Amino acid sequence: MTFTQKVAGLHVLSIFADNIFLTMFLVIALGAGLGAVPIGGIRFGAAGTLFVGLLVGALIPEPSADLAMLQSLGLGLFVYLVGLEAGESFFKQLKSQLGLILSAVAAIAVGAAVAVVGGLLLGVSREITVGIFSGALTNTPSLSLAQTQTNSDLPAVGYSLAYPTGVVVAILIVSVFVNQKWKAAKDTNNPDDTVFEKARVILNKDLAVEELFELGEGRVRIASVRRGGVTRVVNKDLALLSGDEVTLFAAKSVLKDLIKAVGTKAPRRWARERNVAMDELTVSNPSLPGQRIGDLPLYSQLGAVITRIRRVDEEILASPDTYLEAGDIVEVIHPVGKEGDLETFFGDSKRSVSEVDLVTFAGGLGLGFAAALIVIPLPAGAAFALGSAAGPLIAGLILGAMRNTPMGSTWKLPRSANFTLRQFGLMLFLAAVGIASGPAFAATAISMTGLISVILGGLVAAATLVVFYLLMRVQGMSAARASGGASGIMSQPAVLEFASSKAKDPRVMIGYSTVVTVAVIVKIIMVPLMLLVI
Repeated sequence: MTFTQKVAGLHVLSIFADNIFLTMFLVIALGAGLGAVPIGGIRFGAAGTLFVGLLVGALIPEPSADLAMLQSLGLGLFVYLVGLEAGESFFKQLKSQLGLILSAVAAIAVGAAVAVVGGLLLGVSREITVGIFSGALTNTPSLSLAQTQTNSDLPAVGYSLAYPTGVVVAILIVSVFVNQKWKAAKDTNNPDDTVFEKARVILNKDLAVEELFELGEGRVRIASVRRGGVTRVVNKDLALLSGDEVTLFAAKSVLKDLIKAVGTKAPRRWARERNVAMDELTVSNPSLPGQRIGDLPLYSQLGAVITRIRRVDEEILASPDTYLEAGDIVEVIHPVGKEGDLETFFGDSKRSVSEVDLVTFAGGLGLGFAAALIVIPLPAGAAFALGSAAGPLIAGLILGAMRNTPMGSTWKLPRSANFTLRQFGLMLFLAAVGIASGPAFAATAISMTGLISVILGGLVAAATLVVFYLLMRVQGMSAARASGGASGIMSQPAVLEFASSKAKDPRVMIGYSTVVTVAVIVKIIMVPLMLLVI
């Protein structure tokens, strides 16, 4: 390389060093592309941004001092939106899924212990050890806290080396366990409970709507009833009579027994209904998100009922206690001629659904960063601030569980907007971490410390997940639910996608959603506890 070429190369690098926004978005673009490429059947997703950031950071002479602020902003945005989305289910499931949650906590504690003991025995620095723990269990928020607690960029080095190892080990372990058929006495959930089918039934007895609901074990909704050649929408006060032809939606698991208990399946009818219709409408009216279906004047004003809700990829059987969210696609049974009124009632605007209420969004995120200033005392006189890893997460969980502000507007964002902003925050954080940690990574990666970090990361991931599977089996939980929980412990979409593709069981997703938020919080808490003993 000639002297002129070297000077030109240094000039280009100095341009990147002096223009942090140019560098950040170039790293995000290249990292997103790298994360989308399957490597050995695995896509690293957002972590691709971290890897590109480390490479760029290693080349730049002096990374910008503004990176710390961008890290805090990106991470705070990400964890706040995770908490906001998961808040309601998190608090509801604390009691009903306590065994699953405690198993995850115990397994993560074992992983932390393996990292601490392994780091001490192998002579790994405390900074890299906590980074290995965060990377092996693929937890970005705990990486941020590790950097803050150690006042060092070295945790990101351990994280980046252990991260791919953790993902690979997790997929290998899940592949061993996911289709195991061990006895699961306490996990009798039927996968067909989440599959809903439509049926027309001719009743052979008189009964109330509530009786039919109870016979269907709460997993049935009546859409309409045909009596004397006339079809009408059903509400809860209507008395059903023998000979009525009822159109209903029920979980596949209860449908056959329900039909047998109340009548017979109606023969196929080719004539179209003349006075009742079904439409799918998008919830975009800003007054509806956060409201219970049972509180809506839908039947009293328009004679209509909601039977099913499609929320992103999830199908929900509507009930009076179901809350609406912006962007929900609701299936509505209604009298013919009410189409225009229903569009006005629900909004039915795809554009409005993508809009964000900036008052509640910025206000909630501001509360999260205020919570980040809270200092928690620890044993031996130590203390740590919640920081941008935990403060916005806790605020998001609480506000997500509350749903609505005192003024009646909703804290929650449309799911599509939540996901987009969440991904942007995560990419922003990982790009900033990678660039800032590049010099330390270059000095450590190709060394004995780098090799030890990879090996120790694999041991941490393996110990955590094997202990979790054993605890789940002892509790009588299915391998499918355990595999979802294992994916949640890793907070890793790649592992979840693999488990779902192998098991084809909704309990995988249930296990994941139950564990993932708790796992993020516990892994954050483990970092200062680990630093107390290293």
